This record gives sequence, structure tokens and C-alpha cells, in this order.
Amino acid sequence: MRHLVSTSLGVLVCLALLGCEVETDTPSSPLVTEPGFDGLGSIFKPVSATPSGPSRLVYVPVYSTLFLSKTSRWELGASLSIRNIDPDQSVTVLEIGYFDTAGELLEQYLETPHELGPMATVTLTLPQWDKRGGAGANFLVRWSGDSDINEPIIEVVMAGTRGTQSFSFIRSGQEIVE
Repeated sequence: MRHLVSTSLGVLVCLALLGCEVETDTPSSPLVTEPGFDGLGSIFKPVSATPSGPSRLVYVPVYSTLFLSKTSRWELGASLSIRNIDPDQSVTVLEIGYFDTAGELLEQYLETPHELGPMATVTLTLPQWDKRGGAGANFLVRWSGDSDINEPIIEVVMAGTRGTQSFSFIRSGQEIVE
């Protein structure tokens, strides 16, 4: 009987451990890899020449920390999504900058302009454990396209989990008049 209890307990511990989700992936690039998408490759292509048309700047708020009270806060991961909704024309993304609460540039994600083809989407992710930005973090995205192009949808999805609870919401970008 004692052997049966020990074996059963061992099996239960193994099942409990197998059921736990441990997040171990720490991608080298925050640009998400999906089927048919190889980082800065087939979907999001570098371009050698800067577009001749005017560029637009979009501010996108990122709530990477939510204060629930004076003593409680919730860290959130964030996914910046740039969606070219034009069925015929490409969008050129010139810059993607990530800023913290104090307005300091934390990271510039593009060294050269990249083209996003018609109806294509690129996603940049910040993991939940990345606390650099704080409660007032934001992205600035500069893009360019022909004057008759449909403006891309640029938004951030923020999500976080704690135990069995989860929280998520979306914020759209807003164009900044320069």
C-alpha cells in the first residue's frame, strides 16, 4: 500500500510539473517570426532608397506597467502591430523608436527603411518581463507612402498574466502633426 501511495504521489507531482507553463523563449529580435515571415526578410524588406513622398509620424502609447493601487502593479507585455491595409500599394516604415516614461529613447528598431507590402503585417513584441518603458512608454513610428494610399493601422496590444488571471487591451496610434 505504501508503494502505491508513493507511486501515485510521484505521478501527481510529474503531472503538475508538466501542466506548468514556463516561458523560456527570449528571441534575439523583437520582430515576431511567423510562418512565411523570417524576421527582417520576406515580408518586411529593407529598401535602399528613402521614399520621395512625405512621411508621417504616429505616436502609440504602451502601458507596460499598470498601477492597480499605490502598492500593487501589473507588468504587461506589448505587441506593436503595423498593418498595411492598402490592397495595391506598399508602405515604407522609416523608423520605429521605443521610449520610456521620461521620454528617453530606449531602442531604435530599424537602421534602414523597410517596405511592408500590400495587406502585410509586421509585429514587434516586448515581453511581459521587460520593464524598461514603465507606465508611460510609447512607440514612435514614421512611415511613408504615396499620397493616395490607405493609411496603415498601427496599434499596440498589451497583455499580462498573473497566476490564473489575465488582462489585455488595445490602443491605436495617433498621427502627430509636425
